[in-house]
Amino acid sequence: MDALRRLLLRHREPLRRACGGCAVAVPLGFAAGALVVDGWAARRFLLLYVAPFFVALFVWARIRLGRMREDRTAALLVDAAAVALGAVRFAGPFVPFSGHMLFFAYSALTTRSAPYLLLALVLAAETTWFKLVLWRDPYSWGLGIVVGVALAAARILIHRTALTTVR
Repeated sequence: MDALRRLLLRHREPLRRACGGCAVAVPLGFAAGALVVDGWAARRFLLLYVAPFFVALFVWARIRLGRMREDRTAALLVDAAAVALGAVRFAGPFVPFSGHMLFFAYSALTTRSAPYLLLALVLAAETTWFKLVLWRDPYSWGLGIVVGVALAAARILIHRTALTTVR
């Protein structure tokens, strides 16, 4: 795992640039897809639910890559778990938690960037509207928050443990 960390650190700046480009290109791809799907519900889903998630994901990844030197490998593994679990929800409804709420809760609690925090809170509010008002799905919404907070607590504990062992 440390070899992967070293590889990421060595190529960190090109990866950060790629994340910046993906934060624009991937949502634009979903916007293009929204032009060809039938029905307002499908368009709204792609434009207002899926595309903004990828803006946040790639902005967050760019921020995280910029601060990688100060993170322990274990903290980066928790980051990877949060992203992977959030992405699993796209595989189908058999996953009981909201990947959006998991990721927004996790990333908001573990990122120090005020602009990013504002973005995550706005998108969490938007996801809340979709989940609770439009889809009447409080279960996956709430479970996503719980899983995101649990992962954030694990990452924060890893970070604090690292600080106390250094002192």
